[in-house]
Amino acid sequence: MGATNIWSKTITDSTLTISGTQNVVRVSILARQGPVTLLGTATFNGVASDTVTFATGQGVTLTAASVTNPIDGVTVVVAGSGIADVVLSYQ
Repeated sequence: MGATNIWSKTITDSTLTISGTQNVVRVSILARQGPVTLLGTATFNGVASDTVTFATGQGVTLTAASVTNPIDGVTVVVAGSGIADVVLSYQ
């Protein structure tokens, strides 16, 4: 296992997509000014993901089960006046 790298960014009026090829093992997203939306692209028991909207002060941390199974298929959308702080770690 190599070193864990940390990336942090305040994003505004943009989209951040996380795919498995980026080897992200943990991501935290905090809506500093809402709305900020999160969408997973996977299905679970045959049911597609819905968009989840975070208001100011709300957030989430996603963690991969292992470095060999990184986070895949997550899109963070910060539109209009939204502001999100994002911190992620990757291999």
